[in-house]
Formats: sequence, C-alpha cells, structure tokens
Amino acid sequence: MSDKYIIEIKDVHKTFGKKEGKVEALRGIDISFREGEMTAVMGKSGSGKSTLLNIIGGIMSFDSGKYLYKGKEVNLKKQSELTKFRRKEIGFVVQYFALVDDLNVFQNVALPLKYMGISRRNIKKKVMDALTELGIRDKAKAYPYELSGGQQQRAAIARAIVKDPAVVLADEPTGALDEATGDSVQNIFRELNNKGKTVIIVTHDEKVAQRCDRIVRIKDGIVVDCGGGGIS
Repeated sequence: MSDKYIIEIKDVHKTFGKKEGKVEALRGIDISFREGEMTAVMGKSGSGKSTLLNIIGGIMSFDSGKYLYKGKEVNLKKQSELTKFRRKEIGFVVQYFALVDDLNVFQNVALPLKYMGISRRNIKKKVMDALTELGIRDKAKAYPYELSGGQQQRAAIARAIVKDPAVVLADEPTGALDEATGDSVQNIFRELNNKGKTVIIVTHDEKVAQRCDRIVRIKDGIVVDCGGGGIS
C-alpha cells in the first residue's frame, strides 16, 4: 500500500428530490483512499454509502465539494471527460452481477473493451486472460442463466478488471451469495488488491469488512469512523 492518496473526497454534498421530498444523501463528506488500499465502507441502508461509491465511480454527480483523483480534480459536469475517466480508471462490481442475459460470458466480459475501441485480437486475449485469472475460462461460451451465483459474480469481476483499471469498486458483491461462495469472492478481491489494485467494497457484512485493510463507517451522509480493518 502506498502513502499516496489516489482518491480524495472533500466536503461533498449530494441531495435528491426537491422541497418537501428533499433528501440529503451526503452532508459534507470527507474521505480519502490510499493507492493500493483495500477498504470496506459500512453503514445502514440510506446512510449514503452507495451514493458515495457511485460518485467515486463517476456514475453520479454531486452538488458541491471536490473529487480529486491522483491529485487532479475530476470534472463530473463534462460528460466526455467523465466517460473517459470511468472507462480507463474504474471497474465496477454490483450485487446482482448485471450481466447481459442474451450475451455469453466472453461477450459480457468483452463489452468494456468494445466500448474502448480495442481490436478484436486484443479483446480475445484480454478476455481469456481475465477469465483464466478468475478461474472460469471453461465458461467462456456459457450464458449467465447456465452459471451458479458464484460463477456469475466471477464473470462480473472479470468484466470489471478486463480493462486493467486502477480502482475496483464493489457494491455488496457478496450480498446475493451463500457464505462459502462469498468467501471465495472476497479472496478474489484480496488477490486483486495484492496485485496493486485499489479496492473499495460497500458491504453490510462485518465479516467481509474485517478482511479489509480499513473500515470506513458512514451514518446520515457523513463519515463517523475511519479506523483500521481486520485480517487480510
């Protein structure tokens, strides 16, 4: 883990709705993540943790504050810059896999590379390398409905890392899995982290959080604890 901060969120506010329906999701949140760190973000439903993850991933804008990535401010208002940033730097994994049902595993994992305009030959190599790394090379031609939950999540992780992002974000990645499968997925995130990826995991599961380097706890849109993590 480096001493350098890869992500710095400074006094960020985010609201949803208007007037009587207005909800403050983030209320001046301040949080930084070191390069090569594996961090768990915890909090009750509605605490703002998924909103924070979406902002870090360049999926959602915010009302005020600053987002620095590798020391440079991320312009969330300029769509072309944001798309470039998201495609190059961020890999995203979600709870229910978000695989495209009528595409096979190879085609699902290849999607980010197709959007980046990479040649067909390079796509094939990168996809097969990612599937090999995730232990599902033999499932390349299978469709999502033919896979177990754990295999689907491995395919989703392969899709997130195939473009070699510096940061991997995961929103409740073990939430739809049984305990044993969840443990194996957690091991994958640790392996990615050991290879230098910065990994940020939103989770309700204390066991998942304790296997990270640090646990950040959020309540009512602000950070209430930035303490250490547990075992690796």
